[in-house]
Amino acid sequence: MIKAYIQLFRLKPIPMIMLMVVFAHLYALSETGLSFEWIPLIILVVTTGLATAATFALNQYYEREADARMERTQSRPIPAGMISPKNALIAGLGVFALGLTLQYLLINEATALATFLCGGLYVWSYTPLKSRSSMSTLIGSLPGALLPFIGWYSVTQGVNLMILWMSLMVFLWQIPHTFVICYRYKDQYVAAGGKQLPFVAGEDASFRQSLWYTLINVPLIFMPYIFKLSGAIYLGIAILVTLGAIVMVTRFYGHRELATARQFFRYMLIYLPVLFVSMALDRVAL
Repeated sequence: MIKAYIQLFRLKPIPMIMLMVVFAHLYALSETGLSFEWIPLIILVVTTGLATAATFALNQYYEREADARMERTQSRPIPAGMISPKNALIAGLGVFALGLTLQYLLINEATALATFLCGGLYVWSYTPLKSRSSMSTLIGSLPGALLPFIGWYSVTQGVNLMILWMSLMVFLWQIPHTFVICYRYKDQYVAAGGKQLPFVAGEDASFRQSLWYTLINVPLIFMPYIFKLSGAIYLGIAILVTLGAIVMVTRFYGHRELATARQFFRYMLIYLPVLFVSMALDRVAL
C-alpha cells in the first residue's frame, strides 16, 4: 500500500522541480542581501514538495480513465486497482491543502498563492484540456513557468528581470519536452483520446514547433549576460549546451525515430538544470 501511494504522488520528477524553486530562492537571497538559512529553505522545499506531489496525485485521479487505456500508465495505482479513485482524491486534496497551509503560515501568502496557481492550473486547466484542445501544451507550460516565483516570493515580493527570464525559459522548455513525449507514445495517446498538437495538426507541425522553441533559446541565453545578471562562465556553458540542444532537435527533426526522440528527451532533461547551475557558479565566482 505504501508503494502504491509513492507511485500516486510520483516522487521521481520532484527533484528537478525543486531545483528551479531552490535556485530562485537562493537568487532572491543574493539580490536582497539576506543571509542564507537552512530552516527556511527546508520549509520551502518540504511544503512545495507536498503540493507538487499532491498535484501529481490529483492529475492521476482525473486521468484515471485515460491512464487505463494507455500501456505506459496502466500500472499506475488507480487503473491497476491498488488505490480507489475516492481515496486518491482525498489523499491528493488533503496533501495539497497541507502544503499550501504550511506555506501560508510558515512562509507567506504570496508563496502559497504562487504554489496554488501552479498546481491549480496543472490539474484543473491543463489536465482536462489534454483531451479537448491542441492548446493544452501551451496552457500546460504555465504551471512550470510559475515555479521560479515560488522560490522568489519565499524571500521577497515584486518581480525582476532575472525571475521573468527564468520563468520564460521554463515555459519554452516544456513545449518540445511535451511534444517529444507525445511522439514516443503517440499510439497510446491517440487511443486515450489525446488532442495535443501532434494529433490534431499532424506531426510536421509539432516537429517544426519543437525546432522553433529550441532555436528561440539562442537569443534568450544572452539576456542575463547583456543585462549583467551573469558573467562569462554562465555564457560559455549556456552557448555550449544550447548548441547541443539544437543539434539534438535537428537530428530528431531529420530522423524521426524513437532513438533520436529518446536522445533529445534525455538531453533536454539536463538542459535547464545545467543553465541554472552554471548561473549559480557564475554568481559565486563574481
